[in-house]
Amino acid sequence: MSQSSADSDADFIAQAMPAFISEAQEQTETIEQLLLQLEETPDDRELLDSLFRCAHTVKGSAGIFGLNKVVEFTHHVETLLDMMRDGHVALSPGLSTLLLECNDQIKFLVGAANDENADSDEQRDIRADLVIQLRAITEAQSAAAPAPTPAATASGAVASEGPTRWTITARFGPEIFRNGMDPLSIARYLGGLGQVLGIQCSTDTVPPLVSLNPETCYLSFVMVLESKATRDEIDGAFSFVREDCEVEIVAPETPQQKLAREIEELPETPRLGDMLVSVGAVTQDQLSQVLSTQEKSKALPPAAQSKVGNLLETQAGVAHEVVEAALGKQQKIRENAPSEEGRYIRVQADRLDAVINLLGELVIAGAGATLLARQSRQSALTEASLQMNGLIEEIRNGTLGLRMVPVGETFSRFRRVVRDTASSLGKEVNFEIHGGEAELDKSMVEKIADPLMHLVRNSLDHGLEPPQERLAAGKSRAGTLTLSAQHETGCILIRIEDDGRGINRERVLQRAWNRGLVEQGVVPSDDTINMLIFEPGFSTAEQVTNLSGRGVGMDVVRRNIEALRGSIKLTSMPGVGLQVDIRLPLTLAIIDGFMVAVGKSKYVLPLESVVEVIESQRGEAKFDRTGRRVIELRGAVLPVVSLRTLYGADAPQTERTSVVVIHSMHGRYGIEIDVLLGQYQTVIKPLGRLFRTLRGISGSSILGSGEVALILDVNSLGDLASAEGPVKSARTAVASG
Repeated sequence: MSQSSADSDADFIAQAMPAFISEAQEQTETIEQLLLQLEETPDDRELLDSLFRCAHTVKGSAGIFGLNKVVEFTHHVETLLDMMRDGHVALSPGLSTLLLECNDQIKFLVGAANDENADSDEQRDIRADLVIQLRAITEAQSAAAPAPTPAATASGAVASEGPTRWTITARFGPEIFRNGMDPLSIARYLGGLGQVLGIQCSTDTVPPLVSLNPETCYLSFVMVLESKATRDEIDGAFSFVREDCEVEIVAPETPQQKLAREIEELPETPRLGDMLVSVGAVTQDQLSQVLSTQEKSKALPPAAQSKVGNLLETQAGVAHEVVEAALGKQQKIRENAPSEEGRYIRVQADRLDAVINLLGELVIAGAGATLLARQSRQSALTEASLQMNGLIEEIRNGTLGLRMVPVGETFSRFRRVVRDTASSLGKEVNFEIHGGEAELDKSMVEKIADPLMHLVRNSLDHGLEPPQERLAAGKSRAGTLTLSAQHETGCILIRIEDDGRGINRERVLQRAWNRGLVEQGVVPSDDTINMLIFEPGFSTAEQVTNLSGRGVGMDVVRRNIEALRGSIKLTSMPGVGLQVDIRLPLTLAIIDGFMVAVGKSKYVLPLESVVEVIESQRGEAKFDRTGRRVIELRGAVLPVVSLRTLYGADAPQTERTSVVVIHSMHGRYGIEIDVLLGQYQTVIKPLGRLFRTLRGISGSSILGSGEVALILDVNSLGDLASAEGPVKSARTAVASG
């Protein structure tokens, strides 16, 4: 190999490797989820086929990049999965555990693709042990199974002992070099699948030397390859150049293979019989007789009813491999139908973040332009600025929508955690997921994953009882852990619920007395006792385990959630279970706000939390020194908070004030303000270090005039409004801090 060729290969690998790693990691995540689903429905052929395709894709893609460790190890997994598809091996809990451990190794090898030193002796020993277990299963089944008869695969290839002579024609597009791909690497990979009997390059598209562009590809070749590989395995070599290459793979065909290939080339015809009639495998009269027989069998019990595929073989004489090809085509149509409509492109997260930041600046600039237009009192300019702001709002909604992802993707990762943790604790758990379609900003999803992981493990370790204890308490042997999500006024509610023992308040209170968190003899409210578990270093575990007992974690959970402008609440029913509610804003970037003013200070409320605005009446109860009072609203008591008192505004009291009624997790309450400034697109900016602990404030925003407005945390203010006893003012809190 020449030095220039080696450099070309190195450049190709360096440019394309990140895309391979990203796609392979997605495939391994899918493999894990499919295995967990198969534990519930082990006979689901669609899941088995999808599982095999994922493993096959990882193996084929890794081969293109010369990642032999991934190829060799995944090959053993693929062999076992193929036996499972053929019905020779049944999925059992032990086999599922083995495959999950194998998938962990594939995931590790993919992640270590750019670092050869990451593969330690310990990992190699684990991999060798897994291979021994895999081969023990596959070799035992191979010895017990009868010799297979040649049969067509779903792609039309014959599974036989001898190699097949394939003729591969590849015509590469002109942009393939610019896209970081190298046709020679693909040719070398094909050579590793068998013996290359001949290869001929075409020069038809090569221009005169004076017109030749060294960055443009003019290459095409015809290769004769003798190999035991299937058509799908050969076609997988071209997976990374699919859009820049025309590939034709031909092998000597039997009549059955020809029919199978013609079925594969058919347009999307969903009905099995129509496919077979189209290729001439069966006549219309024969199909009618088969359908009539099937219709008559519907009167029989379900187990005795005839399937169309079986009747086509026995009654119409269609070859088994042709029927299988039609069934495979039908399945492929069902799988590809949704994905053909929605296409995806990969965008780096930092590029999207840069667009969001620029969008925020655009919103601020738009607000400034609108302010100047109003001051100019030119109707045409004002109308133009309003139209521009409307377009900015549409761009904002569309751009923020790009970062919204279903939380179900994160929830699904916990299936493995629940399975492994419950197994290590000797507990039986039914894990349920609801509302996975609810969407949340991707940055929020990434940051909430670790707190959710800790809370799920905490429920498994502390909440759910062992089977014997549950049976003694009159419960089912297996506990239930539910993870759900739903949208709520301006936020998303994530709930973790179990039917375990709940929080032992007596033990929590005793530990709090011992640690000095609560004065000896003082018994706070149940909610206050429950929240004590979030104190730093607090733990009720009798002994330290690998899951709990060190008092580390729950305080971090609360701190991370509050850092996202979220809140957490516990509802415990001793002996019945525990419910953990996490409320988070939908995004950390831009929100629709409702601006108000107290004196010269401006504040922004999340628009979704605003219920109504009422006029403050004279003669109502005065505010106490903490800035709180209550008023009557339609026969109900409404607590009200004064921002003037709470934040120590120097502005004098105005004659006319308003109360904005707010809906929060603590119920409804009011905020008294001086002036209503209306709806405002609010770009969220972080607070300085001095103000991060200021209660009731979650962020800031820059107005079009250059002024700074503070964004109010409605849940924190609601906590202040409903709190018992005197509350220290925010100004005093900052001064003392």
